Amino acid sequence: MSILGIEFTVSREVNAGQVDRIWQVLSDVSNMPRYWRGHREVEIVGRDGDAYLVKIRFAFPGPGNRGIARIVVSNDEKVVLINYLEGPIRGYVRNYVSENQLVSQWNVRITPLFLLMKPWIRRHFMNGAINALTRIVNETRPLTP
Repeated sequence: MSILGIEFTVSREVNAGQVDRIWQVLSDVSNMPRYWRGHREVEIVGRDGDAYLVKIRFAFPGPGNRGIARIVVSNDEKVVLINYLEGPIRGYVRNYVSENQLVSQWNVRITPLFLLMKPWIRRHFMNGAINALTRIVNETRPLTP
């Protein structure tokens, strides 16, 4: 891992009966900011099958808070792969649901500007991911057909 790299995995145990509801929430690209609070806005600017091109406005203030990502939603594997292409972070986040786990795997790089803050940023990203998984698991909105 490079000096700018941040890698970690967090998970939440789930009841097997919740998997369909959790997947519906996890795979809804347009509603990402509802659960992933580090994403203030997600605007879908293109779609090709299961792949979305999105513009992201991150939650922190300032001129460097925008990015572009390619998000692939695999219904068969129940995986959402976010590949951050431009912006303050680059790399990928792989979120998926299995029989009894909701998992978020991170492998991203921060810009050199944020190097001194890397330990804080890593903890912040981990806590944010744990909180997002909790919000997803606790979502009570009814399933839509």
